Amino acid sequence: MLSALPFILIVAAYLYYSNARLAENPGDKLLPAAATIAATIHQFAFEEDERSGEYLLWNDTRASLERLLTALAISALAGVTLGVAIGVLPYLRHTLGPFVAALSLIPPLAILPILFIVVGLGELAKRVHRGKRELCANETSSEARVK
Repeated sequence: MLSALPFILIVAAYLYYSNARLAENPGDKLLPAAATIAATIHQFAFEEDERSGEYLLWNDTRASLERLLTALAISALAGVTLGVAIGVLPYLRHTLGPFVAALSLIPPLAILPILFIVVGLGELAKRVHRGKRELCANETSSEARVK
């Protein structure tokens, strides 16, 4: 029960400050009331959109999962292939091994600005940005397994 206390305090603080803001300004959208949040979730999850005729929450969730799984598959394939090649072929191990080892130490957040510049913000970018983290993880784990 003690571990739930921070969450209970956060919810209580949100409800208190939301009610205080809404009492002062009923049109305030910074901290919506709990009923507004529940109504919006119900609208997005269980009511068809007037324009598209789709359930927005589920449609967007499906699109995000497709992007995530595509990025994961591409990065896993690239990482395992490169890791096995580096582990099996001595020439590649000596040539690319240090580069891959150094690249795997760079946090994904440090590479994000460069990826934004290179691939932009479109559909390809969403898949590449998610896949970079898995690619680095797969390369190092594949290399470690082969050694």
